[in-house]
Amino acid sequence: MKIILLVDIQEGYMREGLRTLPKDIEKHIKNYDYDVVIATRFINKNDSLHKADIHIKDMTVFSSKAKLVEPIEKISDFVLMKSTYTSLTEDVVKLLEKNQVKQVYIAGLNTETSILATAFDLFDKGIKPVILSHLCNSVNGQEINKAALDILRKAVGDECVL
Repeated sequence: MKIILLVDIQEGYMREGLRTLPKDIEKHIKNYDYDVVIATRFINKNDSLHKADIHIKDMTVFSSKAKLVEPIEKISDFVLMKSTYTSLTEDVVKLLEKNQVKQVYIAGLNTETSILATAFDLFDKGIKPVILSHLCNSVNGQEINKAALDILRKAVGDECVL
């Protein structure tokens, strides 16, 4: 089963230089034969360390900033909410285990946090993360994005970062 995880491509993360990412992802998905497309939405909880320690005040469940950017919801088979960096929620793990998935493609935001956490968690579960580097980015800029991709190459293997 060929699965792609679209990580946190939400209104609150859209900045200059990121606005083409959703359309680039849509084009990619139309050109490749994925069996399942899963999108995740980061939802900031009231008691989260995201609020307390890193001062992210928005992205709450009813915030317009937490909405997925068009056309991500339209091209997704499933949309899952999460309050963690990782997209490897219990529901995703169940789907992967049920279908004996050995590899998962990853695209989205933010490479230095959510993409990294998701790739590490997949790797630790024995599932090969394949990071589509041209479809990943960061609200913190290209330098951070590149550094995170370099870390991923070292941590999960050069062949896992395309």
